[in-house]
Amino acid sequence: MIRDFNVEWLEARKLILAQQFQTFVTGAGIAAGDPVFTEQNATGISAISIAAAGDSVSTLLDIYEVDITKQIRFRVIWTQTSTTATDTVDWIVTYTPIIIDTTVLVDPVTALSTAITTGQASSGTADVIQASSFGVLNRNTLADTTSFLAVKVEADAIGTFSADEVKFLGLEMRYTPRRTAGPRRNILGGRRLLTTRPLGVQLATAQEGL
Repeated sequence: MIRDFNVEWLEARKLILAQQFQTFVTGAGIAAGDPVFTEQNATGISAISIAAAGDSVSTLLDIYEVDITKQIRFRVIWTQTSTTATDTVDWIVTYTPIIIDTTVLVDPVTALSTAITTGQASSGTADVIQASSFGVLNRNTLADTTSFLAVKVEADAIGTFSADEVKFLGLEMRYTPRRTAGPRRNILGGRRLLTTRPLGVQLATAQEGL
């Protein structure tokens, strides 16, 4: 019989696209700053445009397959139309655990255990897809009664970026998958690959629990 502890899982990855975040309902803005969707570089791909510091968007995130006894990592996938490499943006991810029939849905304000590093710099080349550093939700932070996470992504500061130069493409979540029954004691966290080789086999130097 195969149990989780018999398998060395790869760290799983889920991209929550910008289109899953809430911006407008019947023409009225519902997120801080009323951010809007724009087409990115005539590609047919849309992003949420950040007009000013404090702009934010929120969504509900399914975590049914997440092993909550391991770290959960988040990073923002974004781009920009600036060619100035000294431009920076500060991304903040906050959350609220949702317990069915119990939790009142409120603005997500709980900080991650480790925040995304501030001062995420522009590549200096317009329309290059970029990724922030990882923010971390520590293992055993969530109760096993949690069904969903209400998640908010905020551009807390945009430095010298001009209005609407920063574009939010999505939020990436990395986690150890929970795919078999039974207790999860003595299980290593999902093996982390080099972020520069996501389809390769080379492991990152830093691994959870090692």
